[in-house]
Amino acid sequence: MRLFGHPVHVMLIHFPVALWPAHAGLHFLAGRLPPGVAGIAGFWLLVAGTGLGWLAACFGLSDLLAIQRAGQSRRLSYALSHGLVNGTVLTGFTAVAVAEYPHYPAITHGPGFLAIEVALLVGLFIGNYLGGEVVWKDDGGRKRE
Repeated sequence: MRLFGHPVHVMLIHFPVALWPAHAGLHFLAGRLPPGVAGIAGFWLLVAGTGLGWLAACFGLSDLLAIQRAGQSRRLSYALSHGLVNGTVLTGFTAVAVAEYPHYPAITHGPGFLAIEVALLVGLFIGNYLGGEVVWKDDGGRKRE
C-alpha cells in the first residue's frame, strides 16, 4: 500500500527500529540516570514503538498479499520469513510492554530481562535484513533500480 507514491509499511518500520533499541539502552543506563527517568521514558518509547509496529505489520500484511497475488515466489518467500521473524519480535516487545505496565513508572530490569530484549533486537535486525531482500531485489534476486 502506498501513500503519495511511498510504501507505508517501509515508512512506519523506522519507528520500532529506532524506539525499541532506545528503550533497551535506557534500561542499560538506568543506574546512571536520575531515578525514574529510564522507567518513564523507556516505557513510552516501548509503547510508541510497539503501537507503530502493529500498524506497520498491518500495512506489511497488505504488501505481502500483493506480492502473493503478483506470483513473485522468491520475494514471497523472503516476505514470509520477514513477517514471521518480525511478527515474533513484535509479539515479544508487546509482551515486554505488558510485563512493564504494572510496574510503571518504577520499572527496573535484571540481566535476564535485558538479555531477552537484546535477543529481540537481534531478531529485529535479522527480520529487517530479510525485509530488505523483499524491497531491494526483484524476483530473480537482482538489485531493483
